[in-house]
Amino acid sequence: MKFLITYDIKSPKRWKKVFGYIKKKGLNIQLSCFEVEMSDYMIGKLLEELSKFIDLKEDVIYTYPLEPNSSAFSVKLGKAEDLNKDYVL
Repeated sequence: MKFLITYDIKSPKRWKKVFGYIKKKGLNIQLSCFEVEMSDYMIGKLLEELSKFIDLKEDVIYTYPLEPNSSAFSVKLGKAEDLNKDYVL
C-alpha cells in the first residue's frame, strides 16, 4: 500500500535524522514529503521508530494512505494543538 508522509520538524538536527531515515524507505517527492510503499503494520513500525527522533511537543509527522479503497487511515504523530484556540483564516 502507498502512503504519503509529510513532516514539520523544528530542529535541523532532528530534521536530518527524520529525512535520512525516511529516505531509505521511500521516494523523496519534495523536501519534507515522501511516498512510501509498505503494509499498514510496517507504517506503524515506521512511525514508532520516527517517534524516537522527534520532539512530540514541537514536531509533527503525518501519514496519508494514497490508495482509494484502503482500510488504512491518516495518522498524526506529535505536536498537540490547543483545540480551544481561535483561528483566523
